[in-house]
Amino acid sequence: MTLSALRPCRSLIATVLLVALSAGAVQAASIYKPQDTKGLIAVYDLLGVKLGMSEAEAVAAIRKRFPPGSKDANDRPINLKQSDYELTSPATGAKVKAGIRFDLHPETKSNFDFVKVFVHEGKVWAVWRDDASGRYVYEKMVADVQAKYADAAPIKSAFMIVNGGTIAPQQGDPAIHGAELFEGQCLDFPFVRSGSGDKIRLDPACRKAFGVSYQPQHRNGVKILASGFGQLVDLDAGRSFVKYMASGAGNINGEKPRTGDAKL
Repeated sequence: MTLSALRPCRSLIATVLLVALSAGAVQAASIYKPQDTKGLIAVYDLLGVKLGMSEAEAVAAIRKRFPPGSKDANDRPINLKQSDYELTSPATGAKVKAGIRFDLHPETKSNFDFVKVFVHEGKVWAVWRDDASGRYVYEKMVADVQAKYADAAPIKSAFMIVNGGTIAPQQGDPAIHGAELFEGQCLDFPFVRSGSGDKIRLDPACRKAFGVSYQPQHRNGVKILASGFGQLVDLDAGRSFVKYMASGAGNINGEKPRTGDAKL
C-alpha cells in the first residue's frame, strides 16, 4: 500500500474519533439535570416560600398555606405544629439550629409529612416538603404543576400498576410525575428523607435546585400521583451554612433536639 493510499484512511480514523469524542461529550453532559437559563428558580416559590425570604416571612407563608381547619389530600385534618429544626455538625458533633420544621400530622411521630425551612443569616436558603400521605388526581395535579412552573422540565417515567394491594411486574403507560429545574452541574435533588433522619447533599458544582416529584400510579383503574416531595434550594447559601456549622458557631449547648435529628 502506498503512502497516498494511507492518507484517506487516517482521515477516516480521525473523523470516527471526533464523532466518538463528540458523542462522549454529549453523553457526559446528559448526566446533569435540566438547566435554568432564565433565572426562574430565584423567583419560584414552594408553598409560598421563596429563597431569600426572612424566617418570619416564611413562617407566615406556611401558616397561610395550611390555615386552621385545613385538610390534606386524603381529607385528614392538618394539625400544624411548628418547632426548631436542628442538625448535627459533622465537625463538632453539636446541635445547630438550621431553621423551622412544620409537622402536618404531629400526632403520628415520624419523619414524614413535614415542611422544613432552612435559614442562614436570617434568610431562607431552602424549603423542603415531604408529602408522603399525598394522593392526587393525576390529570389535575400535572396540569397545576405545569401551569405554576411552566418553564421547568417535566419529569417523565411510567405508571406503576396497582390492583388491590398487588403491584404488577410490568410498567404502565408513560407518565409525567413532576417538574424540575437546576442551575449548575447538578446530579440530583439535594435532600433525601429516611425514617431515621435526613441526608443532605450539596454538590459542589450545583448552585440552585427546584423540583416537585410524585409517584404515578394506575391504582384500581384510576390514575393518581402519590407520595411525593418538593424542594427549592440555594446550594451556595447552603454551603455557607455548612461552613458556619463546621466553625462551631450556632451550637445549642446542652439542648436536646426537639425534632427529628439529621446529619450532614
